[in-house]
Amino acid sequence: MKAASLSALTTKAIAGDDEALTDLVRIHHDRVYRFGKRFCRPEDLDDAVQEAFITLARRQDVMKHAGVVSWLFTVVKHTCLRLWRSVRRQQQRLGERIDVVDAPIADARLDPEQELLRFELVQAVQTSIAELGDESRAVIVLVDLEGFSGADAAEALGISVPALKARLHRARTALRASLASSGRTDAN
Repeated sequence: MKAASLSALTTKAIAGDDEALTDLVRIHHDRVYRFGKRFCRPEDLDDAVQEAFITLARRQDVMKHAGVVSWLFTVVKHTCLRLWRSVRRQQQRLGERIDVVDAPIADARLDPEQELLRFELVQAVQTSIAELGDESRAVIVLVDLEGFSGADAAEALGISVPALKARLHRARTALRASLASSGRTDAN
């Protein structure tokens, strides 16, 4: 969508046009959902994305801002972290194991042995990313999985670009070390 038509749509949404607000949600939903899918637990994903858009509808000042998508990512990230912390505290009290990893969809073009190797690698990477701290995981998801530029990722996280680069370096180093310790040294 062109910037001028997006700006006009945003202006209508701010003025109270529900149809324009619905169109804005449609425009941004897929990217926000994809981000949430990589950052949230599956059972928290829909709640986090919905909360981001509900908050956006209440915040007219944010709708005008060019970085609205980054702002939505930030809301999703904070919602997922809040939901995860409460589950984690409850699991720790109950003594449950904290492992949340989704199984990937197999690629039909691979033979069974290749599928198994790919599945194991994806599992190892997902597990290693899940074990990273919140800051490291957020940087890896935004830059390496979502493909954000350094400036956009830094804005979404509320940090400077040099701080983002330092976090990204530390996160990638920790991810490599985790993969190496799990026997997946070919993932470097």
